[in-house]
Amino acid sequence: MTATITKKNGRIEFLRFVFALGILFFHIHKRFIEEGEFLEIGDTGLNFFARGYIGVEFFFLVSGYLLAASAFAKRNDNDLPIGSETALMMKRKFWNVFPYHLFAIILTIIVNAYFLENTFSAKFHYVVDSWASLFFLQVFGFDSTWVNKLTWYLDVWLMVTFMFYPLLRKYYDVFVKIICPLLALFILGYMAHEYDGIAGIDGWTGMFYKCFLRGLSEMALGCTTFSITRRISRYEFSKSGKVILGILEVVCYFIVFRYACTEMDVKYSFPVIFVLWIAVILTFSDINPLRKVFDNEVCMWLGRVSLLIYLNQFYGIRLMQEYLAKECFVVKVIACTAITFAGAFLCHIVVSFFKKMHPIRKFIVKYPEEE
Repeated sequence: MTATITKKNGRIEFLRFVFALGILFFHIHKRFIEEGEFLEIGDTGLNFFARGYIGVEFFFLVSGYLLAASAFAKRNDNDLPIGSETALMMKRKFWNVFPYHLFAIILTIIVNAYFLENTFSAKFHYVVDSWASLFFLQVFGFDSTWVNKLTWYLDVWLMVTFMFYPLLRKYYDVFVKIICPLLALFILGYMAHEYDGIAGIDGWTGMFYKCFLRGLSEMALGCTTFSITRRISRYEFSKSGKVILGILEVVCYFIVFRYACTEMDVKYSFPVIFVLWIAVILTFSDINPLRKVFDNEVCMWLGRVSLLIYLNQFYGIRLMQEYLAKECFVVKVIACTAITFAGAFLCHIVVSFFKKMHPIRKFIVKYPEEE
């Protein structure tokens, strides 16, 4: 069985959706439950995704894998200088995500400015001070209002992609097999030594935010994942071997979700990352006998909406903080989730319209056929 580069993996797409929900529930828990407290779920010993932030680690690992896969697929393509190829690739990635980000951040700016500021002048300055967040520049350290902190993932993803891609294209073998694993170990080891856990995005290290190290190390692990899955694909596993590895994959994800819903010491977030890494390796290796169950349009669709769910959380949560402050937690969860899904659906409709019709471009640029 050969590791697939272009075909989407149904389990990965399904897990994108699941982890996006986990991040949504984490933010709901964080906004409506007092700091240091946990909302227990009955007598299960679990809480309501108080550490659901671990889902971001999954997204970084997957992003690293896909980045390495993309570079490997073009290993014999020398049509453009690597610098030009990288610039064009980054242009495509930016415009693929920017319209969805723009929709979500505009709504977030409007809602936040309305509820957080009392005067017109303060609201105006809040909008103006959001400039760095608008263009994925906040993570570089520009002193600007971090309107939608969820965009830190996109900030770091774009930054690391820009750094890694030319190295992957020019020094693929050395970079993936030597530099990436060492880079991941050194950075994660440094963070384990200096910080309580992996969570947190706006801690300033003196040169960049903590979240940059978080994304850099995990995308490096993701790049290594692609190399490992290619190695695994050379083996022909027996039926019992596939079952054993499939069970191991499920157990690893169980450990990750267990961490997301327990009061385990945050220092264990670092070993949990390596457990998640093993799970992602097994998922991309496509060894699990049940893999075909997830290779369907439903899972692919869930994967596509995961980014929209991720981006369209904060304005809904803010609205519920203002209008449902006295309601029970369950009502708040249902309302926040409903608004997030509604916002994601509206975002898809609006962005699809602009991508198809190009009304702004047509208004500004005069095409020959219009003359």
